[in-house]
Amino acid sequence: MEKSNARKLMASAVCIVASMALLAGLTFAWFTDTATSKDNRIQAGTLKVELLKDGQPVAADAPIFAADKWEPGFSAGAGLAVKNAGDLAIKYELAFRNIVAEDGIDSVLDVYVLDSVRAPASADTPVGTLADFKDGRAVASSNLLEAGQTDEAQNVVVKMREGVGNAYAGKTVTFDILLRATQAASEKDGFGNDQYDAAATLPTAVSSPGEFTAAMTAGGVVELAQDVVLDGQMTIGADTVLDLNGHALTLANGTQSLKAAPGTTLTIEGDGTINGVVYADKTGMKGGTVIINAGQNFAVNAASDNGWAVYGAMGSNVVINGGTYSATQKGAGVIHALGASLVVRNATVDVGAASVMNSAGIYSNASSTTLENVTVNAKYSIAVDLKNAYGSATVRGGQFVTDKEADGFSSPTIRYQGTLDISDASITRVNTGIKFSRSYPAPTEVEGLTYANLTFTKAANAVGNDIDYR
Repeated sequence: MEKSNARKLMASAVCIVASMALLAGLTFAWFTDTATSKDNRIQAGTLKVELLKDGQPVAADAPIFAADKWEPGFSAGAGLAVKNAGDLAIKYELAFRNIVAEDGIDSVLDVYVLDSVRAPASADTPVGTLADFKDGRAVASSNLLEAGQTDEAQNVVVKMREGVGNAYAGKTVTFDILLRATQAASEKDGFGNDQYDAAATLPTAVSSPGEFTAAMTAGGVVELAQDVVLDGQMTIGADTVLDLNGHALTLANGTQSLKAAPGTTLTIEGDGTINGVVYADKTGMKGGTVIINAGQNFAVNAASDNGWAVYGAMGSNVVINGGTYSATQKGAGVIHALGASLVVRNATVDVGAASVMNSAGIYSNASSTTLENVTVNAKYSIAVDLKNAYGSATVRGGQFVTDKEADGFSSPTIRYQGTLDISDASITRVNTGIKFSRSYPAPTEVEGLTYANLTFTKAANAVGNDIDYR
């Protein structure tokens, strides 16, 4: 009996050990369940406004005031309203822009804003003359218009003063009516905060040197209401967006600069012209940032003694999207970058001075250089001069032309140090098309070059090779 029990105990022990060994090699299966939220989507809201005349949308090419044969005492008006056609709350301003008047006729045209659609009565007081609105102030505005709402119509009336005499006979004035809108504080975010966009502001419109200087010093969004001429340079005091709005900014006949101070960002937008240099300044190794988002008709024309149209100092960053850039004086690169990075896209660079003394259309000592679909008409000069021995450059597309020689001297079209990755570009050469040129040690072969799908065209009297080294 004792032996039998002993055998039973031994067998049980063996089973327990075997079970433990088996369990040690298994993964336990627990009760589980899942819940899934599919197709989550974040879509930006739309900010869209419509200007209504007599309840109907106004087309961009349909003038509101188009009467001719004006005479003293004559007036014309329109019931104007603003519709929020987007899905975000807005604030807006309605203003006159691009006022061009013959012999001051805009100074005898009074503007009335009436809260009902009617002609001005003798008791009504004008809000100013048409000339008064050259400073960019609003004719009408609202701090809050919710999505889908339409403001009550206001009758905007322009009236020629009685008794103005014959001095204005046959004279004309043209102007635009501009509706501008931005976000208004209304919608709540995920934290219940409805003030997250309270800082959104409409541009500060400027029409004089004093207004321009004050606005650029304060920073924010600045819009030219008309051409502005400065006697000297201008340095922004804080991050600033400048909308040229189709106008010209001239700095000392094109010889001085509009500067981004160290640590600030200057963004230039829209159509228009800058006669002068766009400049990213520095202190020590801390540089400013210049961003140009050009409209279809944007140009920088410089007459600086340095030969710059755009300049980036040490530590700066320069980004150029579109536009035409030229410099009339001998000197360095029309676009001249010494900073951390240079990016140029969809732009045209013209070397204005017909001289081999101009070093380049684009000169870059930046650590990183990117050119996309850029056209450089360099004439006698180097089209692109990449001077950083430790830098990298990428070129995609574009046309680069150096096609003139003088007294037997000619320049390469593209000269580089460091590394160059170039593809899909057209290169016109009067000397070497792409030259690897390093000061020390002197190269014995082409180095650091990756290229594909390049087209080389020889100018008259061309010498050298498509690709070579010095």
